[in-house]
Amino acid sequence: MRPRTNRDDYHTMSREQQVNLIRLRTGHNRLNAHMNRKFQLAPSPTCACGQEDQTAEHILQRCPLLDEERKEVWPSPTPLQTKLYGSRQELEKTTTFITSAGLIV
Repeated sequence: MRPRTNRDDYHTMSREQQVNLIRLRTGHNRLNAHMNRKFQLAPSPTCACGQEDQTAEHILQRCPLLDEERKEVWPSPTPLQTKLYGSRQELEKTTTFITSAGLIV
């Protein structure tokens, strides 16, 4: 196998950042929706806000409990696609949001 000669934005990030992003992208994470449905380790798939299942899309886009953190990182509305697959700057914003929100994905 030959080593990768060019590195995209995702591959220039730290291992921890890469792990968080791939978990958010694939849905194989420690959020309630996955932990309840796949492993029955969470009592319910519902988010602590009680409005919908705790998925990556919910926490990154709509969870009212994370509105303040979300507005600090993304002052204007940003599509989910950009948050998960955008430029390095956007990807770093996503990992910063996860850390500042105190989430473990």
